[in-house]
Parts: sequence; structure tokens; C-alpha cells
Amino acid sequence: MSPMLIAPEPAAPSFRRLRTAAVLAGAGLRPGSSRRAAVCGAARLLTALGVRVRVQAPLVAWPRVRAGSPGLLVVADSRSDLAHLALTTAVPGTVAVEGARPGRHARALRLPVVPAKADAIAAALRAGTTVTVRPGADGRLPAAGFAAAAAVGAPVCPIAVRSRPGAGVTVVELHLLPEVAGAAGDAPALADGARRALAAVSSR
Repeated sequence: MSPMLIAPEPAAPSFRRLRTAAVLAGAGLRPGSSRRAAVCGAARLLTALGVRVRVQAPLVAWPRVRAGSPGLLVVADSRSDLAHLALTTAVPGTVAVEGARPGRHARALRLPVVPAKADAIAAALRAGTTVTVRPGADGRLPAAGFAAAAAVGAPVCPIAVRSRPGAGVTVVELHLLPEVAGAAGDAPALADGARRALAAVSSR
């Protein structure tokens, strides 16, 4: 069976719902909490939901974010709440969301987010923060992210998010793809390169 774009949420028996409620009740992050706390909170919630995350490294390593250099613009192809949680466990930085309002699980954990607007994303990238953008309500990757990356010279690195049924769990696969090459400073070319890379995974 071919991998699917991640579903909004796996079905869960009553005991799993209770575990999820317990995690949400106790795992909210205080402002200024560390990345480690965010990762641990997201990981605990995914476990409670019966979700396992599997990360496939890129064939070519992503650029390192060094002092004085912009963060990475990570482009994921799923906007689900589970994808947000899975990405938090694997990718540093923050996630851009429409209206700065994440899904209910990410909101309960107070995971770091920025508005999905070019100026907000550019400011975060300039500060050296990696920003993950995801499709909007229309299913399209946000042009604001690519405009911000082009403006600050940030590398663009796609991630294909897929889910597979496992033995009593849902396996979320994060396929980290090589940086979009040869399009620095050109927002349309960056967007086209990211779409092509993600489409290539979908066609496998």
C-alpha cells in the first residue's frame, strides 16, 4: 500500500483518549520553555495518541545554521495537527501558522509558532531561527514563506510527511529532502523547486 498524506488524527480507543487528556492537562509549556521541553511534550502526546515518528535523513545534509546566518525555511506538505507535533520532535525552530493559531494539540502544548506572513517569517529567519511552513487552507504552500526566504537568503529544505498503519500504531514518516538548489533569492524558483521535490516523493 502506498503511503498516504497524514490523516487529521488516528482513531483512538477510550484508554488512549484518557492518556491524551492527561498529557494535555499536564504538559503545557510556559513562555520561554526550552526546545527540549517542547520536544518532550510533543513526543509524549504522540505516544498517547498511538503515533510513532520515523525520520528519513536527506541524501545531502541540510546546511548548518551558524551564528549570523539565517535559519532554514523548512517546507512540509501536511497541515495536520499531528504533522505539527511530529515536526516539532524532529526539526528545531518554530512553525508558521495561519492567524498564529495552531491546531488544538499544538495549542494546548503552547508550541512555538509565528504568523504565516512574510515579514514575521523573515524576522524569525534573520534571527537564525528555523521556520517550518505548511500548506494553507487552500492546500497550497504559502508564498509568504518563499518570499521571506528569498529576501533573507535562507536555505529552503522540503519535508514530505506521510503516514502508514503499523501494529497498533500510526507511523508518521518524515522524509527530509535535500535543500532546493540553484534558486537563492528567487521566490518563485524556490517554491517551484520545493513543490517538485515533494511531488517526486508522492509519485514513488
